[in-house]
Amino acid sequence: MGRGRYTFPAFNKASTPRYVVLWDLHLHVLECQRLEAAADLVGAMTATITRLAADRWQAEGTAQYGFVFIRRETERRLLTPRDPYDTAPQSFSPFRSG
Repeated sequence: MGRGRYTFPAFNKASTPRYVVLWDLHLHVLECQRLEAAADLVGAMTATITRLAADRWQAEGTAQYGFVFIRRETERRLLTPRDPYDTAPQSFSPFRSG
């Protein structure tokens, strides 16, 4: 039995607004685009990558897994669909309890 391709869960259709956010490496929001609930998140992320490429930014991969690092010379940024108002931790920490 073959394996299916991975689909990032946030790319599924949602009933709530979505975001395309460009962060610096300290997770400060540099740009934020709010999308309506039924908007094409993959298309919006692709359009953002294309727009940044016109300004000499290079994507280090694709947004297939829900994020992509963007770089230009020595600068590096992170493009994600994460809600910038979500205060939940952004990563796993073995030091956090419960």
